[in-house]
Amino acid sequence: MHNIIFQLILDKVKSRLISNLLSLNNSGKETILHLARTTSVELLEETKSLHDILLTCKTICKMLQISDKNPWIDLELNGYLIKYKTRDELYDNLPYYRKTTWKFYDLYGNVITLPPDIGDLFGKSTIYHPTHELESNNPLIIGIQFLDKFNKFISEHGTDYASKSVRIHEARVAKGAITQVLQGIKSKTQEFLDTIISILESG
Repeated sequence: MHNIIFQLILDKVKSRLISNLLSLNNSGKETILHLARTTSVELLEETKSLHDILLTCKTICKMLQISDKNPWIDLELNGYLIKYKTRDELYDNLPYYRKTTWKFYDLYGNVITLPPDIGDLFGKSTIYHPTHELESNNPLIIGIQFLDKFNKFISEHGTDYASKSVRIHEARVAKGAITQVLQGIKSKTQEFLDTIISILESG
């Protein structure tokens, strides 16, 4: 679904970009094309952080007057909480590469294993963090505000005292899941740059 949405966004970008190119002189086109090519190489060779690459993409959008067609750049830079406030909103709107699984822990740091049916209801991971946090190599911890539904459900529907007293204190995101997210952002950014370069070269 999100791939389809992103493709629709790219189509709109192409349409707007082709229109805006008419108002750019050759010098302006060459400047932007050089910046896009350089950024693409930096992305492929990983000589710059993904955060800095996205900042450059944002600059390219401003130069081409297509910022409003690329809201995903700000969301990746600043985190998806700037737009989506609840876990359900996040899960419904996050791109596929930001969805994985959490590991749950109680107040004392003990792992809590969820039954499969409960996991399906409450185990949906939403990695909403800004790109620079994902690149920091620090563990990602999900706050209790996104776990209230689970704790309420258990307290109301637990089958015995032990299950009713279980409380998730936090969820953590595995390093492999973070790598998955970063690779997804990288692929999306590369596709964006490839589109910009292709249109500028043909224009």
